[in-house]
Amino acid sequence: MHKNYSDLLEMLIEKWPSDFDGHLHYTVGLSGGVDSVVLAHLMAKACQIKPIHLSAIHVNHGISENSDRWEDFCKKLCINLKIPLTVARLKIVKTPGEGLENTARIERYNEYSKLKNSIIVLAHHQDDLIETMLIQLARGSDIHNIAAMNEIMTKSNQIYWRPLLNLDKSEIMNFANTNNLQHIEDESNTNNAYLRNFLRNQIIPKLVHFDPFIKKKFLNSLVSIQKNTALTDEYLKNDLNSCLSENKTLLIEKFAKLTLLRQQALLAYFIKSENLPLPSQRQLEEFRLQILNAAPDRHPSLLLGSQKKIIRIKSQIAITDI
Repeated sequence: MHKNYSDLLEMLIEKWPSDFDGHLHYTVGLSGGVDSVVLAHLMAKACQIKPIHLSAIHVNHGISENSDRWEDFCKKLCINLKIPLTVARLKIVKTPGEGLENTARIERYNEYSKLKNSIIVLAHHQDDLIETMLIQLARGSDIHNIAAMNEIMTKSNQIYWRPLLNLDKSEIMNFANTNNLQHIEDESNTNNAYLRNFLRNQIIPKLVHFDPFIKKKFLNSLVSIQKNTALTDEYLKNDLNSCLSENKTLLIEKFAKLTLLRQQALLAYFIKSENLPLPSQRQLEEFRLQILNAAPDRHPSLLLGSQKKIIRIKSQIAITDI
């Protein structure tokens, strides 16, 4: 489908959330890839219409031998677009128990979280939604992870906006080609040792060949999952409030009176409410059993990501630093 500047810019302005009224600072997550380049151009055009301050952030992970070249590309792009650019230079080291891609993602969001006065605008699209959903299914993840990303998300009091989620990759590529937008190509995107690349390059094309409408069907299922997750969370919020002490820790005595399914769901909701990454279903169930069966002098704990853990303290559960 052909898209020109007026088409996508009109879509962007129409989709601008009313909740953002009063927010003046927006920062584009700029990798230099085609998706973020298209988004940066659109946001720069939007600055001529909306009374906003726009900047960009580029996270140089230091993984590829081309990392510095990509950083230079982003600097030149932002000069041309007259957008201030922040560069975060990292040296990613694989975290035990985490894939390199996920470690880089965690560190990237850590850099985003430092921009407290700005809404972070990210270039995820429909294909990213489908890939993320399939990845989480393949990992046996909790339904919250399977529900993938939303257009607007708040994490650690930081707002993330993904205005391109209703576009598929081909539309973004066509837009970039039509408007002669230059971008970089990450050589790791062809490495099918990564699950996301394997799905993107091998599995999904075969599914589309089998059924040309399969992506639309995946997206319909994803919408249903997201709606049901949101509905379940409304009930879990009530459960959580009824099990919380005055100092906002979870009371084991009340937690133990819930049914098995509600215990499992409440633990996942409690962790998500603290803006922490969910463990696998197996880890969560093992922790649930430890909580209920541990002797009073025992303190079972569950590692969440690489920064924090959830620990049982006598008759309560609380999030604590490692």
